[in-house]
Amino acid sequence: MRNYQLYLVDHGTSPASLNASICGLKFFFGVTLDRPEAMAKMKPVHLPRKLPDILSPDEVKRLIAAAGNLKHQTALALAYATGLRVNEVVHLKVSDIDSQRMTLRVEQGKGQKDRYALLSPVLLERLRVWWRVARAQGKMLDGGWLFPGMDPIQHLSTRQLNRAIHAAADEAGIDKRISMHSCAMPLPPTCWSRRSIFV
Repeated sequence: MRNYQLYLVDHGTSPASLNASICGLKFFFGVTLDRPEAMAKMKPVHLPRKLPDILSPDEVKRLIAAAGNLKHQTALALAYATGLRVNEVVHLKVSDIDSQRMTLRVEQGKGQKDRYALLSPVLLERLRVWWRVARAQGKMLDGGWLFPGMDPIQHLSTRQLNRAIHAAADEAGIDKRISMHSCAMPLPPTCWSRRSIFV
């Protein structure tokens, strides 16, 4: 097993892929074969932690404006305003919006936990505009996804939304390494009013 790990390292396997292989082997030997001792000395490799590139408020404003259509603009604005992850954004339903309490229900987010995110008045109005347009175009079903895909029965995929953010970054002339996490970094409560200006 150790020789196999060294073989992977010598052939340029990334630390993440190396750890995935080790986890698979640990399950195979420990659970399937009931021989955990075979993997006793196999340790995962350290993954380097890098700080993400954070966008300035002006860059976020340009990024959202450069998104190709209203659906993508609204999804990016929502991610920025609430700090939701891409998978959480695409799995939102219209019924998750509570305009009375100014909250957004996130079901089974990170760690398979439900939670609430706060809505700003500006974001709520943006969501209402998107809802009206999507309903008029027949793209949003009753009780359906907030961001439907080409087929309204399916939600927008994470791949489609990631493509949209990279295309918007190119259009806006932003040369930082961009991902949904670049614009979904939650700000502390003292900054919420400042953040809502841009959403």
